[in-house]
Amino acid sequence: MKSLTLRVKIIGARDLLAKDRRGTTSDPFVVLKLGGQTCKTKVISKNLSPTWNEEFDFVLTPVSFDASLGITVWDKDLIGKEFLGQLSIPICDVLRIAGAPSFEDPNNEPIAEPLHGRKATENITGEISLKLGFVGELDRDLLAMLDSSMEDTAVHATMMNSDDPADDLYFNQFTGGAPRVDVTDAESPEDSSSDSINGDNSDTPDAPLMIDHNAPMGLLTIDIVGASNLPYESNLTKTSFDCDPFVVISYGPKTFRTRTLRHTLNPAWNERVFLHVRYSELQLGWAVNMSIYDYDKFSNNDYIGTSELRISDVVANAKKVPTVPNTPTMMPLTEETLKLALKSTKTSDSAFLKVKYTFTPYKDLRRNFWLTLIKQFDSDSSGFINKVQLTAMLDSLGSTFSDESINLMFIEKGKVPDEELSCEELVDLLEGQITGRIVCDTKRLKRHKSAKSVKSPKSPKSVEELQTFSSSLRSPKSETEHIIQIRECPICRKKFRRKADLDVVSHVALCAHEDLGKVDNFVMGGFLTEAYATRKWYSKIVSYVTYGGYSLGKNNANIIVQDRATGQLVEERMPSYVRLGIRLLYQFRSGRSAVERRLIKNLLRNLSVKQGRKFDSPTSRKAIKHFVAFHNLPLDEVLDPLDSFQTFNQFFYRKLKPGARPLASTDPNVAVSPADCRMNCFVSVDRAKALWIKGREFTIPKLLEDEEMAKAFDGGSLAIFRLAPQDYHRFHFPVDCTVGPTKWIEGSYFTVNPMAIRTTVDVYTENVRSVTYLDSPEFGRVAYVAIGAMMVGSTVLTSEKGTQVKRGDEHGYFAFGGSTILVLFEKDAIEFDADLLQNSEQNLETLVRMGTSLGRRKDRQQ
Repeated sequence: MKSLTLRVKIIGARDLLAKDRRGTTSDPFVVLKLGGQTCKTKVISKNLSPTWNEEFDFVLTPVSFDASLGITVWDKDLIGKEFLGQLSIPICDVLRIAGAPSFEDPNNEPIAEPLHGRKATENITGEISLKLGFVGELDRDLLAMLDSSMEDTAVHATMMNSDDPADDLYFNQFTGGAPRVDVTDAESPEDSSSDSINGDNSDTPDAPLMIDHNAPMGLLTIDIVGASNLPYESNLTKTSFDCDPFVVISYGPKTFRTRTLRHTLNPAWNERVFLHVRYSELQLGWAVNMSIYDYDKFSNNDYIGTSELRISDVVANAKKVPTVPNTPTMMPLTEETLKLALKSTKTSDSAFLKVKYTFTPYKDLRRNFWLTLIKQFDSDSSGFINKVQLTAMLDSLGSTFSDESINLMFIEKGKVPDEELSCEELVDLLEGQITGRIVCDTKRLKRHKSAKSVKSPKSPKSVEELQTFSSSLRSPKSETEHIIQIRECPICRKKFRRKADLDVVSHVALCAHEDLGKVDNFVMGGFLTEAYATRKWYSKIVSYVTYGGYSLGKNNANIIVQDRATGQLVEERMPSYVRLGIRLLYQFRSGRSAVERRLIKNLLRNLSVKQGRKFDSPTSRKAIKHFVAFHNLPLDEVLDPLDSFQTFNQFFYRKLKPGARPLASTDPNVAVSPADCRMNCFVSVDRAKALWIKGREFTIPKLLEDEEMAKAFDGGSLAIFRLAPQDYHRFHFPVDCTVGPTKWIEGSYFTVNPMAIRTTVDVYTENVRSVTYLDSPEFGRVAYVAIGAMMVGSTVLTSEKGTQVKRGDEHGYFAFGGSTILVLFEKDAIEFDADLLQNSEQNLETLVRMGTSLGRRKDRQQ
């Protein structure tokens, strides 16, 4: 993925608040944050007008164009810090603020912006002086994309709004980014029309249609009606039976829950949840998971059963609804009774969950909105609208369309402005305008005669002549005019940060399409995982105290990963030995003497070797069943029966049955995951260091311990595969290749837990590892680094040098413990899958299985 480097220079500040005990001065410093990248200046002691003159670089990809650069000024105290003010600069406004793209451009001058408080009533004074600009190679395509996302009115930086931890149930992640394509026919994306906001679609019929698989496809509305015939659950004291059920709804990274109903086996919730469905989620086979729990006052809530609603079935039902001309498309509610898979198999009775759902593609939502709006201005209800009515309708939307552009809309349909447009013709024109399929060029039009002088040809070829005239009015570089221009939604009052017409129309259509009074309540949102949604209040407090804050991308012991197969967020907790390893790691980095640091390394090595010997002992066999039960491991895919393993380690690096891990594609141009793991991938090592690897001295030469070989991977891509103890611990080849030489490098046994990787210790370059070089016909030279970790007894390679291997062939295995694989690709050798890159940009690991798609070979001629 291409990227830009944004340089921010914090010059100084003035007239800051005095926060010391005497109220005379402060010790200010500045913290800058963009996504997962955080930097801070040095502390200036006792100064209300400090000068820093410090520069910081941030890597920008298209994913971060919708983000904002947060700048917060703090006063350093002996214990803690005090707030002095903040500023938020949307990335899409950087070009306007800077005055010139390049940081070194003489026209790029520093700016001074006032600081704001976290609340409107907070007393904040002073301003901060800074300079913004891009350094390094300036990719023109990315600059054009960034320029197209700017707001016309956003000239200055804006006040930072505090984030609400709860998800916006109805408009979740909708207005924050403009969808590139609106997919209405999920089975045949090639046949769907482009919704590209800035699209300059070629008029050539053979022009390829680019589909963004991450674009929203439609809105799924689910009513949780009720359940029937639920089983009794015993109370904490086992003295009586009762059931107080509630439902947890999980779809991808979003989790919701209903209210709890007391003392009933046949609850009726009548609660509604709105879910945005993307095309990629349909391709991945995601489903909405609905689990029922029994609420307990004093103990943990009890799981009753679960059912699921597959997105493919939902979309298939929606495609059966015909479109009636001039009539809004009303998707009927589908009522379905789902059988619950119960936890307890003792009862022979079946329990059911009743739901109603409807799926409406975004294009149909907008079409309904347009038709409803047009009918309000069709005063004679004829089904046609003239120029006067059209002008009045556009004025009501705050449109900037000129009279000439309105004339051109009639010409597009082979008519003159004195004629009328049908409702469907006008809907097609409005949709074409906001998606970029139809562009009205006022700059070129103004050079011609006024549209009033357009004479309607009287020959039978009048339509063709008008269309020819329409084409002659086009210019490849047109001025931007807006169909709709409003600052906030008239229904929900949500303010629009980005003013792309497609965003605004889709949002308002989304607000207006449903009668929200048909159900009693909305479900409660703001939960990260299903486990968190079922947790008691006191267990959440204990979790916070023990493991730290509970949110995505946080550097603490609550590890959240996204299961790629289901899209759900899964919570992963640290074993006690990993917490010990991190404790020792922090001791290692905290200024200890060389002797103490060596003692810590020896302790970790001895612990790992000792644990390896323990699990190689026949007495360790009794730990297998407990391990299987604790991690709920599927034994049906294990090749050998459970009683055939003589030691715990034999089970730990068990083999799987043939076909248990099929490859995602038979195409050798598709690289696959080498292991069952949690993974991140980055387009460059610099990007990985900015987001994930926080070791101060991490470099490719240090990782490989080979300066010459490292040159082959200069500017190359990096994929990180972390194996947790519960994972299948044999690792395989990600590409077809010839196995090259292997280099064994001695080192330490630090834990490779994400919390450890994001410390200043270079875990990857400090730990014991093997480096194998692969020569692939499709991907060129590849470096395969198998890294040992705390409690890993040994790393064993089963492949041999010079062997021709295929994707999925075994390369080796790890004995007990967590471990990591790093795979390095040459520059422009691979294009990682978009969903993997997007999660990595958010510091979110993706849970994948061996053989799933990693990315495709990149065409280096492009």
